[in-house]
Amino acid sequence: MMHRLFKTVVLALITCGGIGRGNTASAQSAPLERSLLWEISGKGLPAPSYLYGTIHMICGNDFHMADKISKAFDQTSQLVLEIDMFDPAIVAQMEKALVADTPLSARLSPQRYALMDSLLQQQAGISLQLFDNYKLVALTSLLGRLSYTCDSLKVYEAEFKEMAVAKNIQIGSLETLEEQMGYFYKAFPDDSILAQLTELDLKAMRTETARMVQYYRTEELEQVYKSVTEEKSMSKDALYWLLEARNANWVKRMPAMMKAHSTFFAVGAGHLAGDKGVIRLLRANGYTVKPVLR
Repeated sequence: MMHRLFKTVVLALITCGGIGRGNTASAQSAPLERSLLWEISGKGLPAPSYLYGTIHMICGNDFHMADKISKAFDQTSQLVLEIDMFDPAIVAQMEKALVADTPLSARLSPQRYALMDSLLQQQAGISLQLFDNYKLVALTSLLGRLSYTCDSLKVYEAEFKEMAVAKNIQIGSLETLEEQMGYFYKAFPDDSILAQLTELDLKAMRTETARMVQYYRTEELEQVYKSVTEEKSMSKDALYWLLEARNANWVKRMPAMMKAHSTFFAVGAGHLAGDKGVIRLLRANGYTVKPVLR
């Protein structure tokens, strides 16, 4: 059972990035059009590339792959993800990275350990003992998975990888696992995670997730961004490390990829909008980035 549970934690961490609390981002520029798919051209690119905002996990009944996505994908010769989360080597590295040097029961006082265990048992039916040998970020990631009420989940990145394998095209990444894990640890230090757990409300998390899924289904990119970055969802530090710092690094790496191959980029939709989102950063660097509406 523990092995299956931990596999779920690994996928949840790579795709969801955990939970957070704190202050939100600054005001945005004029709203972006309602589209999850964007065409990137100009600045000497030999052919357009595409940027698609995923919701990393979604209930099977809510999953939809619009015709415009398949058409754009067919025009490209490379798929680029945040990281290739389905590479067995990546999953193995993640499992190793999440093992703690010191058991959680030794890091917390007996009183605090008992309190955390009680909260988890009450809210999610999970024993803290299952995570005794792992870093706390693994626990918050599983809670992100539990914010969905369905048993069957679909992952857009998995679908895109299957499409890429069927088409026999290259699959690349915007960052390494080490880089991504470094961002997660900076975004969610242990003290912050413990504070979040004392305020855990799984029912409220599920309500927020359902609202975000609805925004996603109607391609309201700006609303998805607001939902991800609002006070209930992301601290100021997490906003910087999970979105802004990574967006800036990605935009530095994307030009060489687009020049070499017409590329289909699939990244979390929360990375696209915002003043420091990928769309506005690409535009600031001279690219034409326009919505694909149909």
